Amino acid sequence: MNFPEPTEVTGIVLAGGRARRMQGKDKGLLLYQGRPLIEQVCERLRPQVARLCINANRHAESYRRYGYPVFADQWPDYAGPLAGFYSALQQCEGDWFCFVPCDTPSLPNDLVERLCAAARREQVPLVSVSDGQRLHGTFCLLHRSCEAALRSYYEQGEHRVQEWIRSQPHAVVDYADQPRALLNINEPQQLDI
Repeated sequence: MNFPEPTEVTGIVLAGGRARRMQGKDKGLLLYQGRPLIEQVCERLRPQVARLCINANRHAESYRRYGYPVFADQWPDYAGPLAGFYSALQQCEGDWFCFVPCDTPSLPNDLVERLCAAARREQVPLVSVSDGQRLHGTFCLLHRSCEAALRSYYEQGEHRVQEWIRSQPHAVVDYADQPRALLNINEPQQLDI
């Protein structure tokens, strides 16, 4: 396995969820500080990667207007972030993928660089991030070789991203010094900030 430079990584913005805590509204398209969340996340991730794609299960045309390829989950019923991971491996080009959620407008500008450095240092195919207290599994760098493990986990009826990551050879990048960098916009009242 060749370990990546950021310029070789495919960035994937995960916008395929149900957004239950947002009353089912398509979170990536909601306005935060006057702009759609997806726009802010793409703006921060795009300079860090070779190419960018969006994983969305609804409103594909609205997402396409940002100029990036859009793909839906290949697993049914909004199976969660792991469905986005697996579907990216099936539908997007590249060997390494950096996944981020669509609701993180303060996404770290050094995310892909730090994830790639950890993959090389630890010689692992999977790297995620922590805020110093808990794993944030939807921020991760993933090698294509993880595809079979993802499929197997899903076929066992499992969908929990943190549990799957912990079951694989992985490393963790600590962002305890930048807690706002991993801030998710999960509740409607946060949109008024």
